[in-house]
Amino acid sequence: MAKRLIESDHFKNFINLGGLKKRNSKILYTKTESSVDKNDYFTDLCILDTQTKKFKTLTNGIEVDLYKWYEDDKVIFTAITEESDKNLRQKQIPITVFYSMDVETGIIEKLFNVSKKIIEFERISADKFFFLCSDTLCDDQYLKLAEGNWEKFSQIKKEEEDYFVAEEVPFWTNSAGYCNGKRGRIFLYEKESLTQITPDDLHVTLMKVYEDEYLLYCGLQSGGIQSTAGKLYRYDIQEKNTVPLDITEEYIYTLIETVSSTEFITCRSDRKIHGEYQDEYIDLINMKDGSCLRKNSFGDYHIYDNVVCDVSYLSNWLNKVTRCRNGIYFIATEMESSKVFFWEDEAALPVAITKAKGKVIDYEIVGNEIYVIAMRGLGGTELYRQSLEDKKEEKITSYNANLEEIYQYAPVERLNYTNKNQIEIQGWYLKPVHFEEGKKYPAILFIHGGPQCAFGEIFNHDMQLMAAKGYGVLFCNPTGSEGRGGDFADIRKKYGTIDYEDLIGFTQYATEHLPWIDKNRLGVTGGSYGGIMTNWIIGHTNMFCAAVSDRGVCNNISDFGLSDIGVSFGPDTFEATPWENFDYLWETSALKYAPYIKTPVLLIHGMEDYRCPYDSALQMHTALTYFGIPSKVFAFKGENHELCRSGQPKHRVRRLEEMASWFDIYTLNEERIKK
Repeated sequence: MAKRLIESDHFKNFINLGGLKKRNSKILYTKTESSVDKNDYFTDLCILDTQTKKFKTLTNGIEVDLYKWYEDDKVIFTAITEESDKNLRQKQIPITVFYSMDVETGIIEKLFNVSKKIIEFERISADKFFFLCSDTLCDDQYLKLAEGNWEKFSQIKKEEEDYFVAEEVPFWTNSAGYCNGKRGRIFLYEKESLTQITPDDLHVTLMKVYEDEYLLYCGLQSGGIQSTAGKLYRYDIQEKNTVPLDITEEYIYTLIETVSSTEFITCRSDRKIHGEYQDEYIDLINMKDGSCLRKNSFGDYHIYDNVVCDVSYLSNWLNKVTRCRNGIYFIATEMESSKVFFWEDEAALPVAITKAKGKVIDYEIVGNEIYVIAMRGLGGTELYRQSLEDKKEEKITSYNANLEEIYQYAPVERLNYTNKNQIEIQGWYLKPVHFEEGKKYPAILFIHGGPQCAFGEIFNHDMQLMAAKGYGVLFCNPTGSEGRGGDFADIRKKYGTIDYEDLIGFTQYATEHLPWIDKNRLGVTGGSYGGIMTNWIIGHTNMFCAAVSDRGVCNNISDFGLSDIGVSFGPDTFEATPWENFDYLWETSALKYAPYIKTPVLLIHGMEDYRCPYDSALQMHTALTYFGIPSKVFAFKGENHELCRSGQPKHRVRRLEEMASWFDIYTLNEERIKK
């Protein structure tokens, strides 16, 4: 039977796994499915018994938010299941409800609820917890005005929604929307009473508990312009006092992990080697004597998976480090693949534990085995088991096994290119699915985000869709990409230079070595940094007859004041602000080159994208229309920067349909091409 071509809704067929948490021989994980019809995502909590090799779904429709083990067969989790609690959420009254579950019997018991939006918790005992809450300082005032009455609070909050107030920077963030006065605050919950642990001028981002001894937490100084570097504290649980461990604001902290009563791990960057987005150091710190065992002192490993994928729902950016007796395990990206590495205490360099190409999303060590959630080849996420001794990987689930049997995918084929500096740039291509020798085909260059991300040899829906529609697909990892060390990834003050040359050089190389590509029918597209480069490319070459700029930026001057990271990104990346080195900001803005653009452009954006705000799409569209170039803005209400990965399913479908339609109009229509 002939295989089916994929469509713009194909992502709905993928089941996505994540969130591994072990307890002895058992591992919890989540299973997420998407529905275009219901326009939503649905996540179940599952369990793997590594001794019996059996799997089981635990929740069957209960939308679990946070979860942790607390006994060998007991899990505590948060969820909103009762109508009364759902009604409170609809009224914007904060509530988090805790449940326990026996994983053997499946019995669920409601424990308690808290009038807080809790984003992380640590359990000390049955009646003692630490909560990291997402609070807004103005909500404190609303509740005070309401004299503690939550119904009155809801009315006041609804009335105040008519007004936008900004007193701090950032005033919005991509993940949290409007964030004036928003704080991460830690509360001690003890015997049904809440006690605030952290001050209101500290936005707490990380916290970890070690048994009933201490709490570690890290936060950003807030009020005015929020710092990007953090402060680190220890809270002694028995003494109930706080001790500062690092208040220098020298480091950007991305992880803290408790190890023992005196030892903890932190991932942090001092920005001295590669700036604001430098790879983290892995520091093993002894609180007793202050000594520090530092790994990655040369800043060459981002401690997370950074391989680009648009069908692994919210799985990127996991920062996980595990301490064992003589070393540490962590995930990092190496060339085109993310892997689990082991760094022995006395070793100069880490060793890759997982060897297969692809994308590792999460891992747990159980005995002498490692269990990973990974994507291999063009398959979806699955669980794999591997002995730490023989390194042989075995797939143990088949959640996505039938997709490659039913659907026709285009194989990923390698095409490396050597740039002018004699550096080999990793590149690949997809042939059109129904490829015929002797025919000419249009081709589209895809540019990844970041720029500190990497393409790999895994499934990407947008690329495979265009191959199914008769296009060739080109993609590479230009200078600035992740996986080859911090020096390669560091392109501060080089945007639009060596990266541009790599992208154009690779495209020209592909047209010369792949005779089936019609070089008169080339398209270009990319998201985030890829959108920035798409805007830049069409202002510097007319080799592309169509472009789709996805969530990009065109004006580095306005971006300084509008992006949630503008005040740190601009000075770091360009060494400029609108008042210092203004000319350089304009020179590096794609909008400056709008008069030279001849390429029709579709500008896709989320209207609540505060990382690359959608004013850029409007500015570029206005300029192109002014100069008589076909241009279209297609913006999505309610979507932020994660539109292509975790946006509303119907919006994800429409995004791909608009992209495909634009390329069809301007690469398949002979009359337009001749013009």
